[in-house]
Amino acid sequence: MGQLFDVGWSNVVNWPTERGAGMDETQIAVALGSWGGEPGPLYATLADALDELIRAGRLEAGARLPAERRLAAELHVSRGTVVSAYDELRRRNRIATRQGSGTTVVDRHRSDEVAVFDPVPAQGGIYEGMLDHPVDEVVDMRSAYWIGVNDLPTASFELPAERWQRELQGTGYYPAGLPALREQIAARMTRAGLETEAHEVLVTNGAQQALALICQLHMAPDELCVIEELTYPGMIDLVSALRGRLHTVPIDEHGVDVERLDRAVRRVEPALVYLMPNVHNPTGAVFPEDRRAALADLVKGWDTFVIDDRTLVDLVVDRDPPRPLAIHPSGPLANVLTVGSTSKSLWGGLRIGWVRANEREIDRLSRLKAVMDLGIPIASQMIASELLPSDQGLSRVRQAELRRRRDALVDGLRRQIPEWRFEVPDGGVCLWVELPLDDARTFIAHAQRHGVGLVSGSVSSPDGRARHYLRLPFGQPVEVLADAVDRLAAAWADLVVRPVETRRYRVIV
Repeated sequence: MGQLFDVGWSNVVNWPTERGAGMDETQIAVALGSWGGEPGPLYATLADALDELIRAGRLEAGARLPAERRLAAELHVSRGTVVSAYDELRRRNRIATRQGSGTTVVDRHRSDEVAVFDPVPAQGGIYEGMLDHPVDEVVDMRSAYWIGVNDLPTASFELPAERWQRELQGTGYYPAGLPALREQIAARMTRAGLETEAHEVLVTNGAQQALALICQLHMAPDELCVIEELTYPGMIDLVSALRGRLHTVPIDEHGVDVERLDRAVRRVEPALVYLMPNVHNPTGAVFPEDRRAALADLVKGWDTFVIDDRTLVDLVVDRDPPRPLAIHPSGPLANVLTVGSTSKSLWGGLRIGWVRANEREIDRLSRLKAVMDLGIPIASQMIASELLPSDQGLSRVRQAELRRRRDALVDGLRRQIPEWRFEVPDGGVCLWVELPLDDARTFIAHAQRHGVGLVSGSVSSPDGRARHYLRLPFGQPVEVLADAVDRLAAAWADLVVRPVETRRYRVIV
């Protein structure tokens, strides 16, 4: 199975922890589990498996590793395999051997290869376009959101007067969400194949608050979240702000590598697993049904909560949207927390998100949320409750405009900057573009001078890799995207010093 983005080995981003005594050879063998099934030399597979334990913090800085002969006997491999694995870990600066002290784990917090995130400011400027005042003649492509609602029926966002008057007679406080909206979301999840009751739904201030509540409830400082090697930047920021740690697993052209994910979860025992097994952000990959079913089988046996982020599920083009991860022949999976939103399918300004989970989990999340905001504005919830019953029709309208905007950006880039490489995504709102550069920031500076705000692909990578990629959103109207391509082509020509023919820049209003 080919990887979409080669990171070498699984990665963990850490903050300092107290040092432990480590594990003996028997404990290491148990922690490694089934480690020898991957292709390639056995010593390299063992080195990768031990590296995961080190990066997850289960083999902590200063911990002594067993002698090669003892570990080899416990793992039923030759001593040479363990010797070579230890040599590989020394090459990676994971362990060190000193006369009289044995082999110990190197203090990974002093390694240049480990990134420590500062939760303020947020990752790489993706929020700057929201926080800054709009600038004339600048196309902001830093954040991946949908611009405008002109493609939807005009009456879609009108409040029904009779219902509004009725709500005005009440308190206006619904910490867990407007009852009618909870019922509509439950019906929506049931239509998707996941049987849901209204009491199994919590309405949140967008999907971002849903993720924040889950992380605050289930992650303490220094605890671990397993995440895809490319992922939603906002989740990276949340774990960073909570002083948590991130352990990455590879993805390929269809999404997360299910087998390696299962090995990682069983080996590192995380507090949370965060996945986008529907439409992936930023690559736009759509998860196949057979892989979803296989992952659900594995998740059923995990002793941890799994976040199924479905915020992009309505932005699938030319195919049916994937089913929720929690669907299983034995019944809904109790350890899966399904997160959704209207931000991409309808409009971000509604700020309507939700969590679908079992009743006990919803009660815990609701109590935590009530401490923070006592509820979402009623007007937004009423509009959303009117829209969701017709969301399938509205989604078809939105998908048609999504295809139009995506194709406008794809066609423009292929025509004007043929050196850039990307796959046309089946879903989502971004192109994942590989530049023929070592670091996209070289180009980003040129693009800024030509009036386009960009971020490096590294914002989607927990360890800051993917620097030679750009995450290019296509949520802007077609005419704005055409102008953006002109500007990008001129900026690229400026960088590589070649002639370029583009239309004159238009004023963005």
